[in-house]
Amino acid sequence: MRRSLKFLGVLVAFSMIAVHVPQTQAQAPTNPGLATPAVPYVPTPETVVLGMLELANVGRNDIVYDLGSGDGRLVITAAQKFGAKRGVGIEINPGLVNQSNENARQAGVSDRVQFVQQDLFRTDFREASVVTLYLLPKINLELRPKLLSELKPGSRVVSHAFSMGDWKPDQRVTVADRTAYLWIIPAQVDGTWTGTLSTKAGQSIPYTLRLKQSFQNAQATAEIAGTTVSLPQVKLTGDRLSLEHRQKVNGQEVRVRVNAQVVQDSLQGTAEVLSANSTETLTMTGKRASTNQGG
Repeated sequence: MRRSLKFLGVLVAFSMIAVHVPQTQAQAPTNPGLATPAVPYVPTPETVVLGMLELANVGRNDIVYDLGSGDGRLVITAAQKFGAKRGVGIEINPGLVNQSNENARQAGVSDRVQFVQQDLFRTDFREASVVTLYLLPKINLELRPKLLSELKPGSRVVSHAFSMGDWKPDQRVTVADRTAYLWIIPAQVDGTWTGTLSTKAGQSIPYTLRLKQSFQNAQATAEIAGTTVSLPQVKLTGDRLSLEHRQKVNGQEVRVRVNAQVVQDSLQGTAEVLSANSTETLTMTGKRASTNQGG
């Protein structure tokens, strides 16, 4: 690629980069201590339990928390049939907690699962990689800020029957005429990021990226060389930020594909600049300079 075209490709690329529980009962956050459940205990069919765990892709490294765990079948199934590392059931009814412990003993997984009599709104589930729910729409919405703030990026949340309002699911499936919803906790990227885009030839250009986040989606503007580029569709999957953008340069269509990892306030990844004649991969690094206030 000639030097002028290469620099133009870098410029374009940089601009573009800137880019339930099976059986459950719901508890309200206002319950003083261990109060009466807000809704009746309703078992989830075993087929739906299996579908929820499959949707969450539960495996041997997962710690599964079931909020409103009923007779414990979801965390027991996660350990027994999916090999989950550990399962924790949060249940407000002491009789169901006792029943769950006995069910776990009979299933041979009592060494890997536990059941706690506790209000789910007072539960610390930061260690969970999977959280399952079969609550009510209102309670899901009240739990939403806690899920987003406490769970690590990439953790999965699966709800039987009820959604999370304007937090759209990453996936939804129908199992035995029941709906299950999956959300993947996104990294928090809202704010202003600054960094550089570097080519293999050693060129390095500073950039500013402003991201406005809405759950797993974001809109962005990138500033470089006095030019502002709008990026209306930025996707977050856990700690992975991705986007793909097409633009014509000198009559030739150029496609820019960005994949970066967010680790707290650091951003690292690559941008591929693809045209009919060439493909160039650039390295992106960045740091968060500030966060949006009230956003």
